[in-house]
Amino acid sequence: MVDNSVSTACAAAALDLVVSVPNRFFISLKIANSYLAGVLGGGAILLGAFYLANRPSSERAIRNSLEARNEAGAIDPQVGNIERGSVLVDLHCYSEKSFLEFVKDFEAEKVRHRLKEEFTKIGFCDDLHVTIRNLDEVYRKVKEIR
Repeated sequence: MVDNSVSTACAAAALDLVVSVPNRFFISLKIANSYLAGVLGGGAILLGAFYLANRPSSERAIRNSLEARNEAGAIDPQVGNIERGSVLVDLHCYSEKSFLEFVKDFEAEKVRHRLKEEFTKIGFCDDLHVTIRNLDEVYRKVKEIR
């Protein structure tokens, strides 16, 4: 069971991702679970509270879900900074190819499935909801690249 002080502090929290490419473009994703806005019940735990209680394994789950290796063996995209006390994640795309691949995977719900799979491995079994907060900017950039 989660301490109420932790769950209250995390009730408004979600996992935010900021994805960027070298030309100052970013995607801001919001990852939440169905209990985020409601009251905890039946043993449910908020994603934010789970993250704070399981920081190292949660960060590994995030990296395993979002990072990939390119043809040269370098990590692209790469998780940069995961700030202490929050769930803000910087994901850097070093090429247009990795940016477009990330958008394609997001649209096909592969990003959500990978995150859910990795979080399930470490004990967080609730469903995850992933949305792009700056969707207009993302698709404007995709059109520019294509």
